[in-house]
Amino acid sequence: MRVDIQPEFVIAEYRKLYPQLSPSDLFFKITTASRSWRGAIIEAEERAKSGFPAYAYQLDWASPKEGGKFGAPHASDIQLVFDNIQKPGATAIGPQAQKMADIMSETFIAFARTGNPNNKLIPLWKPYTLPRRETMVFDVPPHNEDDPRGAERRIFAAVPYVQAGT
Repeated sequence: MRVDIQPEFVIAEYRKLYPQLSPSDLFFKITTASRSWRGAIIEAEERAKSGFPAYAYQLDWASPKEGGKFGAPHASDIQLVFDNIQKPGATAIGPQAQKMADIMSETFIAFARTGNPNNKLIPLWKPYTLPRRETMVFDVPPHNEDDPRGAERRIFAAVPYVQAGT
């Protein structure tokens, strides 16, 4: 942890939130949330404060690659958005991969064309605002959630955010 927080406290809080996770899955969930995911949340909050529409998403669709042990692997959203799931080495594979690629690519095309991501393949996606933190959760099917992983966000919100090298 690169922040002023006791790892024992974080582990205990995460154990309450996710009692079914193995120690290694818990480790990866905590380190991701405290490091990279936290920066994305801060950016979404700042964009929401700007007064211009900001849209936040979370990829929950889990690839079955290697037995699904990685869930939604890092950067698999890029493969889905650009519909590159047939490329060698793709992590977005399996029977629902093309459906997820269709949903995400259509959504990003709509956003690129109009500045609004809404299209016929997703439910109405509202801009991210505070305090609701509206988020499109990409899965099959996609759905909206207010402040997904809010309990995780609150654990780390009380300490300074530091990510060296960015």
